[in-house]
Amino acid sequence: MTYINRNIPRTQLPVELTVRPTSTFFRDYFMGGGEEFFPTENVEWDSVIQGSPMARFVGEGLEVEATERAPFNTSEIKTPYFQEKRILSGQDIKHRLPGENIYQPQTDAERAAVHLANDREFCIRSIDNRIEYMCAQFITSGVVPIVGHGVNRKIDYGLQNKEVLTGGDRWGQTGVSILEYMIRKVDILNQLGHGVEDVILSQQAWEALRDDEEIYKLLDNRRFELGTLAPEQSKYGKAQYLGTLTDPFVNLYKYNFQWTIGNKRVKPLPDGYVIFVSETAKTNKTGYGAYTYIDETDEFRTIEGAYIEERHTDRRGKKKEIVVTSRAVPIPADISSWYVAKVV
Repeated sequence: MTYINRNIPRTQLPVELTVRPTSTFFRDYFMGGGEEFFPTENVEWDSVIQGSPMARFVGEGLEVEATERAPFNTSEIKTPYFQEKRILSGQDIKHRLPGENIYQPQTDAERAAVHLANDREFCIRSIDNRIEYMCAQFITSGVVPIVGHGVNRKIDYGLQNKEVLTGGDRWGQTGVSILEYMIRKVDILNQLGHGVEDVILSQQAWEALRDDEEIYKLLDNRRFELGTLAPEQSKYGKAQYLGTLTDPFVNLYKYNFQWTIGNKRVKPLPDGYVIFVSETAKTNKTGYGAYTYIDETDEFRTIEGAYIEERHTDRRGKKKEIVVTSRAVPIPADISSWYVAKVV
């Protein structure tokens, strides 16, 4: 036990708080279509794929046959259900808070107010991190695993524009033209009606592109400017602008953020991945399903919202509980509007 001699003057410095930084890049960049709130737990939408029509030639006095209407597919998602919870007990408010002056202690009520405010912020930040990771999984694989306490399922969006290069086909291998590969993928999206604007690279993919001899020689050829590589400094958690190519005409970005969850490192953009992004791919939405709970009057309520906050009091157990719930889910604007590849 450490004893403090109160006869010796001391200065209490502000608390040193270390919070591992987070990022909402995928949510901000790819989910620009806004938010939608639904009065039910399940969400469904219809998608129509229709080619460009072209009138047909007919002989004099004849009529063309009627063109059939394009079919549509209905997709349904049961919105996931996830929570974060913090408990404030009577023992918590009996101990000094970090940074609290030992010569001017706070009251129990003051400590409780600080704890509850911090707990609420913690819960909302935890919900935000889960939504961001779901958006990253939605974009990079088209599959969001819903695995946790009493649940084990997945949401499969049927992402078709994805591939994994193996062996001698990977970037950086002898005879592989990174430039030709990029041109082909841009053409694929163009044929689907999506003009590629940006290419987002993981650290490994960027290193392979940067060190590619073909691209280096073309960039260094003053008679034909393929583009420029001029990396700019970026804020933590944001994509870093690297430069622009002119054929294909795309902006290059690097994203190398990672979380530390416990002792495990998690990368929203996995190692070796590249994402070809069209304008439409930036207009996906975040949908929120309804949540049913019992309010303070013991009545059932169904409400919609990004963060549903509940507070419970257990007087016998001398504790308060804060629970934040969300039923967020990514909603695609057009699942064919981006291309994902593991190239290294």
